[in-house]
Amino acid sequence: MQTEVKKKSWHLPDGKQKGILIWGSVIFFTLLYLSLIFNNNVWTDEIFSMNLFKEGFGEIVSETAKDVHPPLYYFLGRLFRLLFGESLQVQKVLTLIPMSLTLVLGATKVRKYFGDRTSILFIILLGCIPCSMVYAVQVRMYSWALFCVTACGLAAWEIYVNDRWSCWIWLTVTAVAAAYLHYFAFASVIIINGLLFLALLFSREKRKKLGKWVLFSLLMTTLYLPWMPYFYEQVTRVEAGYWIPPITGETVWSYFLWAFGLAPVPQTTYVFLVISLLAGISCLVSVKKGGEEGKAGVFALLCMAVPTLTAGGGILLSLLKQPIYRDQYVFPAMGLFCLFTAIGCRRFRKEIAALFLVFFLAVGAISYRDNYRAEYKATLTAQTEEFFTENLGERDLVVYNYQAYYFNYKYYFPEERLFYVRDVDLSRDFDRIWFLDTEMEWDFVPDQIIPYQLQIEYVGHYGIEDNEFDLYQVTKGAAPEAGEP
Repeated sequence: MQTEVKKKSWHLPDGKQKGILIWGSVIFFTLLYLSLIFNNNVWTDEIFSMNLFKEGFGEIVSETAKDVHPPLYYFLGRLFRLLFGESLQVQKVLTLIPMSLTLVLGATKVRKYFGDRTSILFIILLGCIPCSMVYAVQVRMYSWALFCVTACGLAAWEIYVNDRWSCWIWLTVTAVAAAYLHYFAFASVIIINGLLFLALLFSREKRKKLGKWVLFSLLMTTLYLPWMPYFYEQVTRVEAGYWIPPITGETVWSYFLWAFGLAPVPQTTYVFLVISLLAGISCLVSVKKGGEEGKAGVFALLCMAVPTLTAGGGILLSLLKQPIYRDQYVFPAMGLFCLFTAIGCRRFRKEIAALFLVFFLAVGAISYRDNYRAEYKATLTAQTEEFFTENLGERDLVVYNYQAYYFNYKYYFPEERLFYVRDVDLSRDFDRIWFLDTEMEWDFVPDQIIPYQLQIEYVGHYGIEDNEFDLYQVTKGAAPEAGEP
């Protein structure tokens, strides 16, 4: 019977070919991420990051204290700016690095403890899952938080297995770093540390490690104490009022669509949920068998508990108090979801495993296409930048009527020559005004322009990010009389 199962199970190529396949996958996904960074198309949150990187480290602390995130990512961005310049591509590389490092964890730690099949499944799933490619190059803290939470989870496993001091140190470093990167990553590493405590407590032979757990937990707490006053202030400010909409059943379902759905094929969500269910059943079967397989099954289920409890806790707090949870806040824990799925699927028959791999790769291909379009073709930003590079003179003004977009406009235009339409002084000296006319917003009106004999000429349709506008050129001089050339 065992011989029959072996014939039906799936195997990677022998010898060096295994390493080539695993490390080749790491390089392949890294190159895919790299191909998405050569643009200047940024979103509102990314502009916030880019603006903060210009500030000193002290200003970063004060500014992030006013926001809802801790400061570590902005420190890294500031450091990269000082070392490599202010290019957007430099910052995109900074976010790409931890994605590749997480894949490297799959090729090293995951492979070491759970085998080649788990390693390749983890790498492909993490590389192809729809929510991952977006954050691989987004100038935010999520990819670093993903790496730290995944590394923290693997460190907890290493502590349970071999209890080296280096593992405890790595657990502490990654947990504290995650806490300084994002508050829901903080929640995830608290969950990991709590699950590690329970695992040690309920194992007679492992209870002797509880002393180290207490020691390093105190060390983690001590290392986070400098930020605790800011953390408390941010939490109380959020409770006073926050912009996230209320949690409904539709909202909760949208979290699954965000993680697993593709814009053209949202039904992929159901397939991922079915695969997750099958992986969970497989892990339970492994637990029942006991031995090393049973331990791996328990670890996989605990990995799944981290994103589940992180998201569940955020939703519960949102329902009980103020809405504070968004779909992307579980992203730091998605590496552990991928590890759970990889461990659960590694023992499937080769036909089923092949179907899963084909599905993951197909999803990854569509996800890459969608993200390529979002980075390069989804907006009119590139055309707008090209036009203003050629036409914006040193004495020209840029006037806009979508007031909420000032934050975005000042990333692309000189701030000293950028004015809201109701605030611009038309009596000042200028050559031309470029008016960005967003539909349904305040226009130049006759009472405003008649005293200055301004002429308005339509130029074309342009846009920045998701905000499209008609562009007008405003010049000085009276309109020609009838019959004049």
